[in-house]
Amino acid sequence: MLPSFFIMGTQKGGTTSLHTWLQRHPDVFLPAEPQEIHFFDLEENYRRGLDWYERLFRGAEGHAAVGQTSPLYMYWDGVAERIARAVPQARLIFLLRNPTERAYSHYWHQVKRGNESLPFGRAIEQEPDRLRKGAVYKRRYSYLDRGRYAAQIDRFRALFPPERMLFLKFDELRSERRAVLRRAADFIGVDPERFPEDVFSAPPENSARLPKSIRLQRLGGAVRDIAPKLGHLIDRVNLQPARYPRLDQETRERLSATFAGERRRLSELTGLSFEEWR
Repeated sequence: MLPSFFIMGTQKGGTTSLHTWLQRHPDVFLPAEPQEIHFFDLEENYRRGLDWYERLFRGAEGHAAVGQTSPLYMYWDGVAERIARAVPQARLIFLLRNPTERAYSHYWHQVKRGNESLPFGRAIEQEPDRLRKGAVYKRRYSYLDRGRYAAQIDRFRALFPPERMLFLKFDELRSERRAVLRRAADFIGVDPERFPEDVFSAPPENSARLPKSIRLQRLGGAVRDIAPKLGHLIDRVNLQPARYPRLDQETRERLSATFAGERRRLSELTGLSFEEWR
């Protein structure tokens, strides 16, 4: 069995929370482990073939909607074409977050993983050079590039009709959860009334955490790919709940101006207003 819908992204845009809350619906199947399968964006997984991918959805029989989440699907080149070939009738959910806030949260996510040592201002200055270094750098350091949503959405609009694309706002997922979940449920073809009531009061997933020791966290980042269990152990002992430092106003205004054209184009594509991102 293949998915009937995808939560496409964006990273740091609420995909984990939406995945977790939709998963609580009795008529929805979303794999619990791994949550982010990365089939269509990771070459080593895609080469395993659709049979391998379908096996990850064992237990989905009898569910009205079967989904898969990856916050890279929206951003990564070639994913739109691969999904269109494999699941041409798929429904696609796009979560959109203020690109300035998204970039800053993405930056601290890389700090948390031990991959980022530069201050935020320096990191966004270095981003173009980093992106030219290849896929690993593009996944880690695409702070501003991932916020250029219009070009990403255009790739899917060329292959999927608009009625099979749903655009949700990160801020509304946080402030109007019940309404947004009902909209998502209706879109994927399940009864919006069948959510357990506690879904609407559950805390968001992926709350902010920062390392006690930057040096130890960088060690975790260095070994994570070759020794995942050690990387996870370092996360457990070294990360603690925290609030990120406030983004300075000058940088915020500069990035808001950078994304001004993006807001206008995104409104044209989605029919939504993004003036609150100013």
